[in-house]
Amino acid sequence: MLILIGESGSGKSTILNELEKRGFEKAIDYTTRKRREKESENSDLKFVSKEEFEQMWKQGKLLQRAEYNEEFYGIATDSLKENVACIQIVDSIKDVKQKAKELGKENEKMLTFYIHVPAEERTKRMLKRGDSISAIQNRLLIDAEKFKKVQEVADYIIENEDLEQAVKEIEEKYRS
Repeated sequence: MLILIGESGSGKSTILNELEKRGFEKAIDYTTRKRREKESENSDLKFVSKEEFEQMWKQGKLLQRAEYNEEFYGIATDSLKENVACIQIVDSIKDVKQKAKELGKENEKMLTFYIHVPAEERTKRMLKRGDSISAIQNRLLIDAEKFKKVQEVADYIIENEDLEQAVKEIEEKYRS
C-alpha cells in the first residue's frame, strides 16, 4: 500500500490520479464531509452520513477513523493490499499501520510519502479550485500544526514542483 500525505493543495489527488494511470488501484475512501461543487457522484470518495460511518467503524470495515474539520475520513479495510494507493491524514498513519498489524497484514508493503509544496504555491492551487480566502487561511493554520512532526510518519519526502518527476520518484521508491 502506498500512502500519500500532504497539506491542502499539495497535489495529492493529482498524484493519486497519475498513479492510477500507471497501474495502481485506488483505495476505497469514505468521508462524512459534503461533496465539493466540482466533485461528481462518481468521485473517488464515498460520501456517507456520520451514523453510517460510525456503523462501518464498529463493524471493522475501516482501517482508521480520522477527523478533520469535524468530519470523518476512513479507508476501507479491504483496501489494504499491494499496488493500492491512497491519500491519508497525517495523524492517522500510525493507526493505519496498527490496524494492519491487528489484521495480520504487517508484512504487506506499506510506504508513506509526504508530498511537499511551499505554502505560496498551495494557496494558488486552493484559490484555483475555488476555495475561499478564509477557508484557505484556516487550512494553512491547521496544516502548519498538523505537519510539524511529519518526519515521524513519512518514509519519504517528495517535492512536488514537477508532477511527472514527483510521480516517477514515488513509483521508483515504492517498486524498489
